[in-house]
Amino acid sequence: MNKHLVAILLFCCLGRLHAQDTALQSIGGLLDSYFLAAETMDSTMRFEAFQLLFTESGTINSVVMNSDGSNRVKQGNWKSYIEKSGSYYNRFTPHFVEDSREMEFYLEIASVHCIVSQYSTQKTSGKKFKERYWMQFDLVYLANRWYIDNVLWVNEIQGIPIENALLTDTLLYSPD
Repeated sequence: MNKHLVAILLFCCLGRLHAQDTALQSIGGLLDSYFLAAETMDSTMRFEAFQLLFTESGTINSVVMNSDGSNRVKQGNWKSYIEKSGSYYNRFTPHFVEDSREMEFYLEIASVHCIVSQYSTQKTSGKKFKERYWMQFDLVYLANRWYIDNVLWVNEIQGIPIENALLTDTLLYSPD
């Protein structure tokens, strides 16, 4: 019975994403689809969704900043991200809200910068958490639609508001 339910949910999710194929012709539609896929709890469904959204060699990279100024960098392709993020999805239910977006594009390449709030609910306690990220999406236009080639994000730390990430020469860079 459980296998049938997963199959039905997978079919519905893939049907929604395939129906969004027209939406994937726009940058906004692609990003909306990414956040929907990132909220998908089932790893098989998330894999199938990311497979539609990313180039074959697409990557996901993150920089986790600590309040003491140290950081932890994680790099890999989107497939390894699906594998390695399983423990997070076992413990939390995420929801993403895009707070702002800035983009530059020319012909068939685009760079999109977003400020994103992630709301997570811990499954065991129901406790809610909020994190904010600056995300950069590198996109390519192939076969009449947009694909994600790279996603990079860094988390907000106390004392350095993430909104400044979209400003020229932010807090982390001072011209001489």
